[in-house]
Amino acid sequence: MDVGRFGRGRLVAILAAVAGVGLVIALATGVFSSKSGSEVGAQGPGTTTTAPLPSSGTGSQGAGATGRNVPTPFGPDDWGTYGGSYTQTRQSPLTLVAKDNVNRLGRVFSVDFRRLDRRVPLGEQSFPIVINSAIYVTTGSNFVFAIDGRTGKELWEFVPSGTAIFKNYGVNPNRGLAYCDGKLFMATLDMRLISINPRDGKQIKSVDISAAVPGARPEYGYSETQAPICYKNLVLIGAAGSDYGVRGFVEAYHTDLTPAWSTPYWTVPPWGTQWRSLIAIAGGGTVWNPVTIDPLTDIAYFSVAAPSPQYIPALRPGPDPRTNSLVAVDVFTGKQRWWQQQLGADSWSYGTSQPPLVYEATVLGKKRKIVSVGTKEGVWFAYDAATGQVIHRSVNLLNHNEHPRLSPGKAVVVYPGSIGGLNYSPSSFDPATNFVINSQAETASVLTQDDPSKVAKNAVLGDVRLGLQGSEFGYTPPGWHDFGSITALDVNSGTIAWKTVVPEPGRGGVTTTANGLSFVGGGDGNLRALDTKSGSVLWQFQTGFQIASGPSIYRLGGKQYIAITTGGTPTSSYGGTAARLDVFALGGDQTQSLPPVLTAAPLPEAGVIVQPTEYFGLGKDSRTVTFQAVTDASGKPLLNGWSGGKKVLLTIPHDWTVDVTLANHDATSTQGLVVVPVSGGRPGSSGTPAFSGAATTRPVPPGGVAYFSFRTGKEGSYALASTAPGRAAAGQWVAIKVVGADRPPTITIGSETYTVDVTQGRPS
Repeated sequence: MDVGRFGRGRLVAILAAVAGVGLVIALATGVFSSKSGSEVGAQGPGTTTTAPLPSSGTGSQGAGATGRNVPTPFGPDDWGTYGGSYTQTRQSPLTLVAKDNVNRLGRVFSVDFRRLDRRVPLGEQSFPIVINSAIYVTTGSNFVFAIDGRTGKELWEFVPSGTAIFKNYGVNPNRGLAYCDGKLFMATLDMRLISINPRDGKQIKSVDISAAVPGARPEYGYSETQAPICYKNLVLIGAAGSDYGVRGFVEAYHTDLTPAWSTPYWTVPPWGTQWRSLIAIAGGGTVWNPVTIDPLTDIAYFSVAAPSPQYIPALRPGPDPRTNSLVAVDVFTGKQRWWQQQLGADSWSYGTSQPPLVYEATVLGKKRKIVSVGTKEGVWFAYDAATGQVIHRSVNLLNHNEHPRLSPGKAVVVYPGSIGGLNYSPSSFDPATNFVINSQAETASVLTQDDPSKVAKNAVLGDVRLGLQGSEFGYTPPGWHDFGSITALDVNSGTIAWKTVVPEPGRGGVTTTANGLSFVGGGDGNLRALDTKSGSVLWQFQTGFQIASGPSIYRLGGKQYIAITTGGTPTSSYGGTAARLDVFALGGDQTQSLPPVLTAAPLPEAGVIVQPTEYFGLGKDSRTVTFQAVTDASGKPLLNGWSGGKKVLLTIPHDWTVDVTLANHDATSTQGLVVVPVSGGRPGSSGTPAFSGAATTRPVPPGGVAYFSFRTGKEGSYALASTAPGRAAAGQWVAIKVVGADRPPTITIGSETYTVDVTQGRPS
C-alpha cells in the first residue's frame, strides 16, 4: 500500500471529475511485454541570507560505490542525492567517525520546522541532501527549507501554491529533493514538478505532470511523495496512487522541465484491456520511490508497487505482469531492458517499493554486478544487473512470515501486515563485508476480504476500494505489538549474517560508512550506530520523536556530520508527532531527549517508554525475552559494562524462553557464555549449562557475534557467565533469577529496576 496515498476526504472531488475519465482513457497509451503560500521563495523570519552556490564540479560517488568515478554535480564531502549516489547504496566514504570514537557523538543542533513556519504539518519522512555546506530538506505538504549545515540557521524557505488544500490529502509526506544543473527539483502532492533556485529559494519553473503523462492528475488518485532523481541533466520521477487503481509510470524530464522521453514508461496496460478489463479500479503498479541508476551503463532501475484492488486478485486475474516487480530501462529513452516480478497474483498488498541497489559484489566467490531489492512481504531478491537473471530469490528477513490466502468474509491473520516488511525503507551495501543492511518492519494484521461482487458493483475510478471489510489496512491482532529488525545479508551466499531486533518497526532505512558503521533510526526515537560486521549496537541517541527517514552524512571544515529528520509517520509507531531535523557530530551535546510515547492516546509532548529498550525486551513470540550481552571493548572482565553480577540482574518467569545474543567487543579475547547455577554468590565452576541449550555452541572471536536460546526450567539463582579462562571468576557475569510464572520479567541496572510491559507482547 502506498504510504503516500490520499485520504478519503478527496472523494467528492474525485467523483466530480469522473466525467473526464473517458478522455483520460482514450489518451492513455503504453507498452506491455512479458520480457525481460506563494511560489516565490519566502524568507524565514528575520532571514536575509542565501544558500552557498552548489559546486558544479565533479565528485566521488563514495568508496565502493559502483559509479565512484562518474562525474556528479556534487563534491565528495556532500550528500548530493537521495541515496548518496545514483546507485542508491547509501554508503558514505567519510571515516572521521569510527568505532573507537562513535560514543563521542552528540547533537550539535536541531531545527524545528513548525517553529519556523506554523503551517508545516506534523510528521517527517524527508531524506536531506547536503551540497556545499547547505542542507536542503522538505516537510509534509511540500514546504522546503535550506539550512546552514554547520550552524542550523535557516537560509530560506520555499512554499508552493496550493498547500492549503494539501490538508485534505490525508497522508501528505514528501521524501526529498533532487539537485543538478544548478537547480533543485521537487514533485508536489498535486502532481506538479517544480524547479527552485538553491541560492535564494525562488521558484524557477512549475509544470503539470499530466501535460507529459496523460491522466496523471490528483483527481484520479495520483499523488507525488517521492524524491526525484536528477542524472546527467535528466529528472526522473514516478508517482503514488496504486490504491486508487491508477496507471503506474516513470517519466523523464530535461532540467528545463520539458519531457525527455517520447512517451512515459507505463508499468501496466491501458485501462479496459488485459487484466484491467473487469473493474474500473483495476490497475496500480505505481513507482512511488526513487529511481536507481548505474552510471557505468546508463540503465535505470525502479520498483513497481502492488496492483489494485489490492486484496481481491479475482478482480484482476492472472499474475498482473510488471506489478510487484523490478524493472530496468534505458535512462535516455525509457526503453525497457528487462523486468522481473517478485510476487504474482498478490492477495496481501506486498508490493515492491524499496529503492533498488546497484553494486559489484562477490557471489559464490566471483565478482558480479548486481541489482537487489526487498519487498513488503519481507523477502529479498538479487539479480544480474545486465540481464535480470535471478541470483538470490525470496530470502526471508522477518521473524514471522506467514500469510494464508484470503477468502470473502473470513478473518485471516497475516505476517507481515501490508505496511510491514520493506516499505520505502532504503537499504545500504557495504563492500568491505559484502553485506546489504536492511531495516524491516515486523508487523501483523487481521484481514477480512470483502465480497468481490460488491466491490465490483460499487467501485468507480479514483475510489479507494482495496477489497477489505472494515479497514483499509486491517487491524492489529490482540496482544500483538509491531516491532522492527535490522539484518545483514551476505550477498555471497544469500543468507542472513546477523540480525538485531529493535522495539519498533523499521521505516527510515540504513546508511553505512566505509569504516564499518551502520546508522539507522527507529520508531522508538533512537538513532543507532551498529557495527556493520557484527550487528552490535555501539551507540544510540534518543532524539525524542519517532524516526521514519534515513541519515545523510556530510563533512564541513574537517568535521563529519550525521543529519536525520525526526517526527515519524502516523502509519507506524504512533508517529506524526513533530517535523524536525537533528544533526550530530563528535563532541556534540550528549544530552538526550525523553522518548516518544508509543501509545494511541493523543499526547502533545514526549513521554517515557514503559518497556526498557537497552539490552532487554520482549521477543517475537509469547513468553519470550531477549537479552543482548556485550563484552567490554576495554578488555576488562565486564559484561554489559558491569562486573560480578552486582549491577545487572535479569528476573525471568519460570517456563519462559530467553534468546541471548553475545557481541564480543573484546579485541583481546575469544569469548563464550554459559548459564550456570550460583553458589555462594558466585557462578558455579562446573561449566555445565543449567538448562538445555543455555550456552554458546562455538567460541566467538573478537568482533564476532553468536546466538543461543534456552527455556527457564527451574526457579532459582543463576549466572550468565563468560567461558573464557578466568573471566567469570574475575567478575564477567550477570545475574539471572528465575521466579514464579505469575511474575513479570524485569531488569535491574544499578539501583533502577524496569518491568517489561507484557501487555505489549506477541500473540499467544
